[in-house]
Amino acid sequence: MNALSLTAGQRVVTIHSNTPGVTDWATRYFGRYWKASPPEGSTAVTGPVVTVHDGDHRAPVAGSHTQHAVFAREPIGYTRHPDGTVSAHTLSDPPLAFQYAPAEQHLRISSQRALQPEASPGRPTRLATAATRFAREMMRARLIADGWVLLHASAAVFPGGRALLALGDSGAGKTTTALTLASIDAALLANDCCFARPNTNGTLDLLPWPAAAAVGLGLLHALTFTESARTHLQTGEPPHPTQDRRVTDALTTGLDGALVSASGRELKAHIWPDQLTRWFGLSLATTGTAAAVLLPRVTPSLGAPGHANEDRRLEVTSSVFVTSDEERYPDLFGFTEGNNAGTPRARAEVLDHLNRLPRQTIDLSHDQAANTRLLTALTASLVPAVSPSLLLKS
Repeated sequence: MNALSLTAGQRVVTIHSNTPGVTDWATRYFGRYWKASPPEGSTAVTGPVVTVHDGDHRAPVAGSHTQHAVFAREPIGYTRHPDGTVSAHTLSDPPLAFQYAPAEQHLRISSQRALQPEASPGRPTRLATAATRFAREMMRARLIADGWVLLHASAAVFPGGRALLALGDSGAGKTTTALTLASIDAALLANDCCFARPNTNGTLDLLPWPAAAAVGLGLLHALTFTESARTHLQTGEPPHPTQDRRVTDALTTGLDGALVSASGRELKAHIWPDQLTRWFGLSLATTGTAAAVLLPRVTPSLGAPGHANEDRRLEVTSSVFVTSDEERYPDLFGFTEGNNAGTPRARAEVLDHLNRLPRQTIDLSHDQAANTRLLTALTASLVPAVSPSLLLKS
């Protein structure tokens, strides 16, 4: 069996698979953020386990179920049994079977016939996708049990471990803030979501939530990342499997204007965490301590300069918390026992801490040089342990 350990905070989730494609994909998916690596030594596994069998003739056959849901666009039927175990099947062909034993924190995923790798390079099998997504949910559940909550936030960590958090809904400017800070020698901990938990010493600890960064083509161009992305794609590196083909075509041909779907949604490049390092030279962080909160807003006017907005005073509200339901990941197996947004006490403590941190509302512009100057100045004042001379790359 192929084995992989994921570590976040003090928790470990282990993935076993009879095919290397599953653990290889999980390694790419979680990477440095959750320290994906082969298990150390021969000690007994502790913590949640995902076991994956591809082409297992003993896999349970698909049957009728009492409940149905859609998990990341995959229709699934599932049944919670009186003894606490849960069985499930996907409603697509070939079906994937799931068996979860909560007492053992053990999820088994299997297919009766072997799933061939997708024809397109860089695409995982459905088993590999299911294994990574449910392993991530099992880790989320363990961290929530430890008092962590998941925030709509980006985070950049400076020397010494102090971090700037940028909070806001989709489109507020969290990614712009985080990637700009990472371009001036901070380490990127999150571009859209991260975990937070108050520490006993009065600080707010942060952990990453592994996910690809969704970056608009205009921002990629403004950060001078487009040429490197094009070079890697043209030399045969496959794009992220969820990236729209129109985005890939634009990157490989050198187009840098915003792409919009027929419904009006901006189409963005999907960049793996390891590509942020290999393609763009950014550093990644696995932990941090929040020093201050930024509340960004991208101004619609092309000519408006980026600036700190002293008139726009905001408090952090409960909308900052992420739930698995809104992320299209319903808790089918009862991993969090109904607390997928964190316990009420944990949410209240984190919210109180966020509102006691120094907070600054900022209006970002389409002038990336102005954004960089603004964030450099704010970093020097909000994270005073960082020398301004450390913030500008040579």
